[in-house]
Amino acid sequence: MPQKHRSIQPEDAQDEKLAALPLATAYTYAYLPTVLDDEGRAKDQPAVLNGFLWPLRADDHPTSAMEDDLAALDEVGLICRYEVTGRPYVHDPRWKTRHKLIRPTPSTLPPCPDHEKGFDEAVTETLGRFADQVNTVVGAAASHIDQKKFQDSVARLVEDVTYLVDPEKAVANGQKVRNLFNRSKAEESTTEVDGGPS
Repeated sequence: MPQKHRSIQPEDAQDEKLAALPLATAYTYAYLPTVLDDEGRAKDQPAVLNGFLWPLRADDHPTSAMEDDLAALDEVGLICRYEVTGRPYVHDPRWKTRHKLIRPTPSTLPPCPDHEKGFDEAVTETLGRFADQVNTVVGAAASHIDQKKFQDSVARLVEDVTYLVDPEKAVANGQKVRNLFNRSKAEESTTEVDGGPS
């Protein structure tokens, strides 16, 4: 866990959440970015973190104090402690707004399931919203548009855009769009058969 050059955020001095915490906890928070990777993550190992952040004051700030600092920072939402496959990690949920890095190194640590979505989850969620919006538009203009042709065009557009990012997933994402359109159409048919929404 090498320490990196990071700047202290000037707005932290006016942060009310941070000001309500003990001074040692504020110090830990101010220097925590020096041990986080370029995506704002680290292994949640209080003894190791304490060794990096309090190297010359270990007698005054033992590992138990670091544990208290991390718990307090997590409680007020300044950091997030999470587990993936039983292993503990810590990250700064506001990392991307607080640190603008040039050529960041991708993290080798797993993302937080609460604050950070993986690429596949983000694509699926976005495609779902997009399909719903398109179905609404198509439904309103159904008499003027060939729905099947339009939906296929949207699916091909998604395939083309995905191909630029991840060629292996292009066809799968296009199929996801087609499935979302079909699912929305099936739900509309069910609503009409049932006599409208309950």
